[in-house]
Amino acid sequence: MQTYDFNTDLSESAKGKNMRLIFSGYLTLQNAGKIKSNLLNQKGDFSQVELVAQDVKGIDVSFLQLVEAFRKAKEQEGKQVKILMDLPYDLKTLMANAGISYPVK
Repeated sequence: MQTYDFNTDLSESAKGKNMRLIFSGYLTLQNAGKIKSNLLNQKGDFSQVELVAQDVKGIDVSFLQLVEAFRKAKEQEGKQVKILMDLPYDLKTLMANAGISYPVK
């Protein structure tokens, strides 16, 4: 099975508490259940959340749908959400050709 890694980083600034959720590896359908669980378990008194995809080996629409649902839910709670994806060239090109406009490095 192709795996993925998940880490959190909490910090505090003048704007409040910040949470950074970092995903790497295979962000694909086979890991969607675990990714969803990681996202749903993120509770706390934070005002900003940053979702980061880095060192990505594979990505598909299941991950993007989960990220988008998480973003919408948190924004409805009044939290600011930022999404950053640091993808290899081939995956970056694939997303651009699919019309996906997340900030991609």
